[in-house]
Amino acid sequence: MVGSRTLASAVDLPLLARFYDEVYLPAFAHQREPREVWEAGLIAPGAYRRFITLAGDGLDDAATARIDGGVTCEWYPRSRCGLLTYLVVAPGARGGGLGRRLLDGARAALRDHAAAHGTALAATFGEVADPDSSGDPEAATRLARFRRWGARLVDARYVQPSLGPGLARDRHLRLIAFVDGAPPAMLAGSVVAGFLREFYAVTEGVDPEADPELGAILAAIGAAVALR
Repeated sequence: MVGSRTLASAVDLPLLARFYDEVYLPAFAHQREPREVWEAGLIAPGAYRRFITLAGDGLDDAATARIDGGVTCEWYPRSRCGLLTYLVVAPGARGGGLGRRLLDGARAALRDHAAAHGTALAATFGEVADPDSSGDPEAATRLARFRRWGARLVDARYVQPSLGPGLARDRHLRLIAFVDGAPPAMLAGSVVAGFLREFYAVTEGVDPEADPELGAILAAIGAAVALR
């Protein structure tokens, strides 16, 4: 039986460790985020809020739980935007729709969190490997899957900031936006720029306008950004 558990405090650290080591890391070793960053965010949320939801069976006992997959997402309060950071389903649990259910649950959690704080979610973004530059043979398939699930490419240059000490920026990803219903053709540039400005400042601790690469990305965003 597949259940779910949203990790909420230090008591969930053993379950987080198992998910990170056994399910997340094999899928994202090339662009991994340090587990210490996840643990710190779980214990004491800082400038942004991270949500981690796992699916599986027996998730109340970290030692014996079966972890079928998980999703992580983040809420950025100044821009009122969400970011889907990682979605992974264990090989033995694929093909049954679990990925879509995890995604839908993460998007709902972000909407609910915004509403609980008296505001509305401005946008929910995600990242995918660029089929044209990443060299990832699965990139096109993965992008097509996210398109079926309501995502559209954001027609703006994107660089993933460094995710931890000693880790380089990733220039082979594309930013996507998740939309409900008929996809709009455009997204307000102020929403895209506002999210990126907050995201870069929080992750790297820099003034993005003063960074030549990040500043150029922000300066190139116009009044509206196409979604395709």
